[in-house]
Amino acid sequence: MMPKYSYNDPDTFWHIEVGRYMIEHGQVLHHAIHTFYGDKLPYVPHEFGFQLLVAPLYQAFGWPGIYILTAVCLLLLILGLLRLGRVSRKELGLSENHPLLLPFVLLISCWIYYNYFKGRPQMISAFMIVWFFVYMREFQMVAKKRYAAAMILLSCAIANFHAGVWLVIAVFTGMTFLEALIAKTLDRRHIVVYVLTWLAGLANPGGLKSLLFILAVTQKNFNLLINEWQPLQFNKLLNLPILLLLLFFATTLPFALQRKPFRFFMMLGILYLGVSNFKQNLFMWLFIPYFAAVFFEALPKVSRLRKFAYVPERKTILLCLTLGLAINTAYIFVVPPVVDAKSYPVDEMTYILDKTPDGVRPRVFSRYGSSGYVMFRGGDILCDGRQDPFITKESIGALGWTAFERSMYGFSEYLPEIVKADHPDYVIVHDGVSRKLYNEWVKDFGEPVYKGRYGSVFSIK
Repeated sequence: MMPKYSYNDPDTFWHIEVGRYMIEHGQVLHHAIHTFYGDKLPYVPHEFGFQLLVAPLYQAFGWPGIYILTAVCLLLLILGLLRLGRVSRKELGLSENHPLLLPFVLLISCWIYYNYFKGRPQMISAFMIVWFFVYMREFQMVAKKRYAAAMILLSCAIANFHAGVWLVIAVFTGMTFLEALIAKTLDRRHIVVYVLTWLAGLANPGGLKSLLFILAVTQKNFNLLINEWQPLQFNKLLNLPILLLLLFFATTLPFALQRKPFRFFMMLGILYLGVSNFKQNLFMWLFIPYFAAVFFEALPKVSRLRKFAYVPERKTILLCLTLGLAINTAYIFVVPPVVDAKSYPVDEMTYILDKTPDGVRPRVFSRYGSSGYVMFRGGDILCDGRQDPFITKESIGALGWTAFERSMYGFSEYLPEIVKADHPDYVIVHDGVSRKLYNEWVKDFGEPVYKGRYGSVFSIK
């Protein structure tokens, strides 16, 4: 399983640079760095734990270091999905193992791996959320201290590694609270654990702003300018697996709900997230084992074959998964991946840095999706994937647009006006622009000083 985007996701580059900067300066960042605005734009450190982890891995091992983290996260996720299915069956008094559970989990893990396991915090938050849910359901069945401790610790960890998804933890806990209230099983111990789970999320550098980060990026629908936040188009062939998952999810519900209030609440929540957009559709993939594990009982032929089916022990599964991922990791170290020079300005930044004195960061204007790479290589930029600093009033400039808007809309007929106001040293233009626009920019900026595999470099005098 060789990841296509683990080393070619626009966010990965600035995550590494932000982590490196924090380690070098010994501080958690509350302002954007390496921008045209200096250090004055406020930034919510909602993913600082991931950044502090990924930066030293990259510094020590290069891109193979990122794959070490990828492999560990995938291992923990697969084990968590298996446990999730078993807990679902356990809640309903069924035997925990089922012959279809392991192959089903491995199948959906492949999709999650290839589509969501990029060098971003969601790699870590995915397995943490699944394991939090597992311990939450175990605690609801048997109120053991170790389950309670795991819930509280995981709530705090998610708030520090990927605070933007912590609200899911809060909602899950609220569902469980309501379930216990309806069932009249709510006692002091449960209330204390639920409250501590909620409060544990506040133990992060960004505080409440980190936990409510979703409110920052969705204001004025700025997030809809990014592809993964846009509504899913189920009629597209590319989204066929997502459509099939939704239909399968609907098929499992008559068998999986079992007239249990929590399962009904869970169904509503996962259905809402699963159809919202590609970014949130991940939650449906993560929690489909919770519903499918019970649905398998509705397949009579499989049930009759149960006594002949081989269900590996947990130790065997752990050993085989570890061995397979170790082979993948070894291969990555032998044949290290490279950044796609057609998707990112690799050659172009090499040229710019060669023309720039040592110790100086050139001001470079590039597309939103490639700006993180420019920052990673050593340039100052107008805007990167952190987004929240660049939609503030402090970033409003030419045309009355925020830095985020200028970055998204700038490579158009408005480019000369934006360049005149923001004063970059260089502009990097992707080859995909129209010939008409390109010719107009040549009239304004002169002929490009360099052409690489990604596009053209204009030097702004």
